Amino acid sequence: MKRMAATLASRLLGRRLPAELYIISYPKSGRTWLRALVGKALSLELGLPGERILDTPFMTAAAGLHVADFTHDGSAMLDRARYQDLPRNKKPYRGKKVVLLARGVKDTLVSAYFQATRRIEVFEGPISDFIRSDVFGVMKILTFYRIWHENRHVPRDFLFVRYEDMHRDAAAVLRKVLNFMGAGFVSRGHVLASVEYCSFENMRKAEEQNRFKTNIMSPKRPGDPESYKVRKGRVGGYIEYLSREDIEYIDRALEEHGCEFTW
Repeated sequence: MKRMAATLASRLLGRRLPAELYIISYPKSGRTWLRALVGKALSLELGLPGERILDTPFMTAAAGLHVADFTHDGSAMLDRARYQDLPRNKKPYRGKKVVLLARGVKDTLVSAYFQATRRIEVFEGPISDFIRSDVFGVMKILTFYRIWHENRHVPRDFLFVRYEDMHRDAAAVLRKVLNFMGAGFVSRGHVLASVEYCSFENMRKAEEQNRFKTNIMSPKRPGDPESYKVRKGRVGGYIEYLSREDIEYIDRALEEHGCEFTW
């Protein structure tokens, strides 16, 4: 299997194949972590290039799986779409497999704020304004996940994954995702090794050293810890950044507009 994967990998260099499986998330919901976990597991099991673990289409194609890719599905902050304008038609995913990755709304908003202000520089102003923005705030997150909740039966197969579950038991979540992708052949040892490799501390070092040679994993301002892609990786860290009024505002929005995929 390793020899076959290596041969496929050499043939695929420089090619881009259409995806049959999508891992979808709102920005700053943990997709780089999940991407690294999946890529490292395939790399260890099949001897694929370790420096390519963040290139999910390449790694899955070389592994002989349905080609998988990650997408924000129209919610990327660089697109600057208002929540009212998020795409509601999910017909392009008909016949595909979809993993939807979600994270607690408050933590997502805080992480997105630092991404928007310190890394991609698409927003200026305090976090209170950010969470109330039609383009970046709580209503955009809630609308994004509500649309997917209503359309979860459109894809051929659908799997919902929580960022917080990755924190509690990353190996179990990785195994679930690998099985969904058709990669149940990855050994338990390689799953555990991938979790260890993709620990917060190691991924932070990888970013500092630009180990993967990509802008996906490089600090925008090396002297500013809030500008890192791998920033804090905590659950519940929002309490350090949001005022009581901000938290109450988000909670009201959750109560009025939330769904099974939001908390």
